[in-house]
Amino acid sequence: MIEWFAETKDSDMQTLLKISFLLFSCIILSNCSSGKFKNIIGCKSDDVLQVYCGFQNPEDIVVLPDNKHLLVSEFGAITPISPKTIFGNLSLLDTETGEKKSLNITLGESEWGDSDCKRESLEFSPHGIDFTNRIDGRYQLGIVNHLPEETIEMFELIKRDSLWELQWKGCAQAPEKAYFNDLALKRDGSFYASHMYDIDLSYWTLLFISFTKPETGFVYEWNQLNGFSKLANTEGSFPNGIELSLDEKNLFINYVFDYKTSKFNLETLEVETHHLSTGSPDNSHIVEDFIWVATQDFSGLDLMFCDETVIQCPLPFTIFKLRQSDLSEVMKISFKDTVMGVATVAVPLRNKLWMGSFHGDRVVSYDIDLEEEG
Repeated sequence: MIEWFAETKDSDMQTLLKISFLLFSCIILSNCSSGKFKNIIGCKSDDVLQVYCGFQNPEDIVVLPDNKHLLVSEFGAITPISPKTIFGNLSLLDTETGEKKSLNITLGESEWGDSDCKRESLEFSPHGIDFTNRIDGRYQLGIVNHLPEETIEMFELIKRDSLWELQWKGCAQAPEKAYFNDLALKRDGSFYASHMYDIDLSYWTLLFISFTKPETGFVYEWNQLNGFSKLANTEGSFPNGIELSLDEKNLFINYVFDYKTSKFNLETLEVETHHLSTGSPDNSHIVEDFIWVATQDFSGLDLMFCDETVIQCPLPFTIFKLRQSDLSEVMKISFKDTVMGVATVAVPLRNKLWMGSFHGDRVVSYDIDLEEEG
């Protein structure tokens, strides 16, 4: 059935039959929401969330070494969820002033990627990002990039005259059919990257498998000596955000259609435990002994109503704070009918949670007593 969806060309009748089939499946599987969602208009905070507007789909966020600035991946769009892949940007948010700041990005010598991976422009389509303090003391930023080709791009983060800037330091070309979502950097410059599903997958196939939940992807491992190789026992339905433990012994993998976060032991190459959710886990962020997971509480069919005419998708979401040791829940915060929807990342900093979205124009913050909840 999946192959039929992938190979058949859409005619009007076939499209109608597919939609009818998916609606029927949705009802049978009780996996569709019939809720009415609040339309988000304007850029105003409410009594729940403080908004910081002017961003293009701030899909992923990392904290910079000054514990003041957030580096934001301004996501464009990707197929087949969007009709086309769109360029995005990288920017900063000053958490003390609430100001969005631009980043100076320059091309440097290639030293952190494949020797044959080149770049002549500074146009990107960023998705997931990660940041590390390398063994040699330099700061490295890695981004999943979809344009002009599927790559992992590497940058050095440098501070000059109190201003942060990025210098490109190399890239790694994706294997055939690979479609990345997120990456996790090691301090030696190697990394792990989640492969969502094959890059030529159709929209209707993706929607279909959101109900049937077959394995669609896995995690790649990369180093300069051997390039990309598949990491054993990481297969699942739509691998998304990944995070590496500070001791680099465990990898935490979110599987969108499986509704789970897995703790994967990199020494034994086995899954140690899972956290199961009623929603779809997106990106994660590790702080000390905990991992924060942004989870979306809606179906793929709901998302169809958040097309390009909707600036800020209003769909509900939940943020989980989990213990790294066993993925048990420490805290669960659910959001609905507020001034942001579809959160993809939650980053704690200075008694606030800072959240972004893959479909919206804002970063938001939520007041929380981290010491009390820790």
